[in-house]
Amino acid sequence: MKLIKNKNSKFVYAMSLAASWAWGTSLVVGMELIQTKGIIPFIIWAVANSLALPLFGFLAYKIPNLKKIISSKIVTIFMIVVSIFCLWIQLNAIYQYLGQLSFLSDIVVKIICIVIMIGLSIFLYKDGLVKSIILDNPLWYICYLVLFILMIYGITKHVNTYDIKFLTNKGEIMWAINSCFILFSGPFMSLQNWQMAEKLEQEKKMSAHYIAGALFALYMALVGILAYFKFDGIMNILLVLVVLCVAFSTADAAIVGMQKMSGKKIGTILALVSIIAWLFVIPMGVMGLWTTMGNMRKYVVLVCIIISITLYFINKYKKKEKK
Repeated sequence: MKLIKNKNSKFVYAMSLAASWAWGTSLVVGMELIQTKGIIPFIIWAVANSLALPLFGFLAYKIPNLKKIISSKIVTIFMIVVSIFCLWIQLNAIYQYLGQLSFLSDIVVKIICIVIMIGLSIFLYKDGLVKSIILDNPLWYICYLVLFILMIYGITKHVNTYDIKFLTNKGEIMWAINSCFILFSGPFMSLQNWQMAEKLEQEKKMSAHYIAGALFALYMALVGILAYFKFDGIMNILLVLVVLCVAFSTADAAIVGMQKMSGKKIGTILALVSIIAWLFVIPMGVMGLWTTMGNMRKYVVLVCIIISITLYFINKYKKKEKK
């Protein structure tokens, strides 16, 4: 708790926000995106990713009635489902990249994934949010450090590079634009983001979202640079370390979010059940899960905002009529 109360607490919160937003898939997905779709779609995607947290921080308490609508039972249930998807995606990311280590069998990788996540859920049972914030910071520092090491290694060792195009075809622009709506809706349908926003609003530190956006932009820039390199064995091992750090920093926030909305006991049990249930959704893959969840949440956010603004004008009209 002492760490979060010091004079640098705003930056500590910002690091946690950026780490929680990253997801274990973002590094490799970002690199594959620029390699297959081109630089322009990647830039659109990366900018939207970096603006998502600042946009949420700016609008969360400014849209009339939004917090009330978001707190309704039906939306809360949906956000819990999103948190479950979030856990599954982090598990799939860890599974996918640990599985690339030839000395680990498939069953061993699955056991490692489940044991680690169960251990994380138990660790977060008491003082979940505080522990999550504190844990996120060293994980994100390690992430930055390893990304810089990868970049320097790729340059100094003259690693083979990809021939990256600005745009592979015009249809990819529409894909990138659609991704913007999915990304912008993300924090609004995130239990952990609302939990953190509540804390930051009380402490008058909502500007931590803007710092988080800058930190995430740095992360995106490093992802863009690393996309040019054809990773060798050493780089792939370091890549696994980055994926683990990012996946853990996102998973802990999802677990804490479930604890907040469902209560510690029920939330922890829900997280544990979700971790076991992950075994049945592995075939969907990382992108399958992300796309399914992303497409659902953008429509729910749109409906919530429309209802919020509609209620605002209805109430305003009623007050005017009374006068």
